[in-house]
Amino acid sequence: MLHGYDSFISDFKKLVDARDLSHAYLFFGEEGTGKFLHALALSNYIESGKFEEPDRDLSETLIIDFNKPSNIEQNKETVGIDSVREIEHFLYQTSFTGSYRVAILRDAEMLTDQAQNALLKILEEPPQNGVIIAIAKDLSVFLPTVASRFSKIYFPTLSNDSILDFLSKYGKIGGLDKNKVCQESFGRVGRVIQLFSKDKDREKIKKIVISLCDKKASLTMADDAIEDILKLIDKKLSNLNVFFEELEISLLIDPEKNSFKLLKTSQALEDLATINVNKRLCFKNLFYNLVN
Repeated sequence: MLHGYDSFISDFKKLVDARDLSHAYLFFGEEGTGKFLHALALSNYIESGKFEEPDRDLSETLIIDFNKPSNIEQNKETVGIDSVREIEHFLYQTSFTGSYRVAILRDAEMLTDQAQNALLKILEEPPQNGVIIAIAKDLSVFLPTVASRFSKIYFPTLSNDSILDFLSKYGKIGGLDKNKVCQESFGRVGRVIQLFSKDKDREKIKKIVISLCDKKASLTMADDAIEDILKLIDKKLSNLNVFFEELEISLLIDPEKNSFKLLKTSQALEDLATINVNKRLCFKNLFYNLVN
C-alpha cells in the first residue's frame, strides 16, 4: 500500500509525463519504507498510467530480487554478475510500447565489487530508453564511482501521525494500543503490515529472540538458535532484518541494562552486511554475548 510519500508520486508523474526520467535511480532508506513498492508503482505508471501497485506482470519491467535464493550465484565472489548481464540484455532491447524499459534491482547490498563494476559499464553508456532503479538501505553499499552515477532518492521514516493515519485507513487493530503499534513500527508502513500479518517465519524468529533473552538461556540454546536462524536466512534473505528488528525491540525494553548487548547487536548487523562474512561465526559471537 502506497502511503506517506505524496510528493514522491507527484514528482515522478511529472518526470514520466515529460519523458525526463534519469537513466539510474537509487532508492535508499530503512527496510519497510516502501522503496520496492514505489519502484513497482512507478513502473506501472510508465506502462499503464496508474501510480499504484500493479495487479499483473509488467511487460517492460525486469525485477531482480535477491530475496529469492535462485538469484544468488554459487560463487560468493561474483554475486550479481549474471543479474547485471540480464539487466544489460533487457534494457538494450527495443521497447514494445516505445516507452521506457525499467530494471529494478532489489537488495543491491548483495552486489559484489565485481558485479558493481559490470553495472558501471551500463551506467556509463545507458540505453536511451532504459531506467535502472537500485534499492538499498544505505548509500555506502555502492563503490563511489558507481554511486555517483545514480540520482539518489531518500525514503525517510514517517511520523507517528502519518502511521496513525495509515492505521485509520487500512488497519484492523482490534483492541491493540495504537501508540504501541506506532512505537514498534519505527515509522515504517512495511513494518506495520508485517506486525499484523500471520508470518510463520516472523513467529519463529520471535520465539528464538525470546529464548535468547531469557535469563535461563544457555550456550547450548544459543548454538541451536544459530542453526535455526541460518536456515531461516537461507530460506529468505529478509529474515535477517526481521531477526535484528525483533532483537532490538526486546533489548530496548530495558536499554540501560542491555546497552552492551545493543552495542554487540549493532556491530553484528554491520558485519553481516558484508557478503563474504562467516555468518555462523558472527552469530556465534553475538548469541554468546546475549546469553552471558
